Amino acid sequence: MRSKRYILPIFMGLITLGAAVVAQEARPPVRLKVASNVVAIPDSIIHLHQIAEIECEQAGVASRIGAIDIDEFSSTETELSISNGQLGIRLRLAGYRPSDFEIVGPSSVKVIKASHVRTDDTNAVEWRKSHLNAVKPASVKAFDPESELADILRRNLLKEYSIAGTDLHVDVEQVTNFPTGFTGLDSLKILPIGRAELPLGNQLFTGMVDTKAKSEVVFRIRAKVSVYRDFAVAMEDIPSGTELTVKNLKSERRLVSTRTTSGSFLTYLNALGKTTTKDLEKYSLLKSSCVSRIKASERILIKRNSLIDVTVRMGNLSVGFKNIKALTDGALGERIEFIHPRTKERTTARVLDEYTALMD
Repeated sequence: MRSKRYILPIFMGLITLGAAVVAQEARPPVRLKVASNVVAIPDSIIHLHQIAEIECEQAGVASRIGAIDIDEFSSTETELSISNGQLGIRLRLAGYRPSDFEIVGPSSVKVIKASHVRTDDTNAVEWRKSHLNAVKPASVKAFDPESELADILRRNLLKEYSIAGTDLHVDVEQVTNFPTGFTGLDSLKILPIGRAELPLGNQLFTGMVDTKAKSEVVFRIRAKVSVYRDFAVAMEDIPSGTELTVKNLKSERRLVSTRTTSGSFLTYLNALGKTTTKDLEKYSLLKSSCVSRIKASERILIKRNSLIDVTVRMGNLSVGFKNIKALTDGALGERIEFIHPRTKERTTARVLDEYTALMD
């Protein structure tokens, strides 16, 4: 009986001790004040401190909460809307109970990438300066006319001349008369070139953009336009009268800014199957005047039903298929037909030598 007299006091003591431990381990209350205007961030990942002010007695706790990632821009997204419910879910996933925090302010906040912020959008910049001191806010990237216009000009040229995006390079060297108070990139347009062929080298382009004064300003862009070409390069010293094949030639990608350079040298595919008329040094580019076509009687290399190797080239990468049956006869540099081993469709490839064809 005596032992039973002490059970209740001990039990109550354990409850009191547990309550005290829980009270000590309880998280300090946190108050989040969501931004009431548009927020611009320079990175793809959105952290909590970038879209809300954090009020907390412990700076360390505030710093950890501020570092929680809320969302992330995809490669095509420039604008996101973050809701209070989304913030609450992220806090609960981080181990905070609903009773540990309070979210005040608007029900959602608009977030945009800093590269798409207009120069007159100062509210987003000023608000970011008022963030919690425990977490250093990232700075907004200033508008750079040269880089932005280079990207717009490049897209225009790709659309106007229908060339591969990996083949075009645009370098804006100077922008004149571009206004500081323009209304936004959506009002900016660059006039089309209006030429049959893509202009290469130093070019002068004309653009127009709307200003806050509701007037259209004309500006000028001086840019250098270049293209990448896959030229044929000698892999070794090649004497005159030698047939050019995959064994003595390689493809080298180079940037050219003049049409003379682009047309003076042979591409890798155009050089294959020709014969040198002059001695070529190792690593030299091949000119049209240095080669001639081989005799027609020597051109048939791959015959129908023969087994060959097919190489598929994609930029700097290549994939090879072995023991592929040729469905047609093929001369050097001409195309033969075969059944693609993966797609099972009738496909063509260019003859490189007696045993190899290139799918380009």
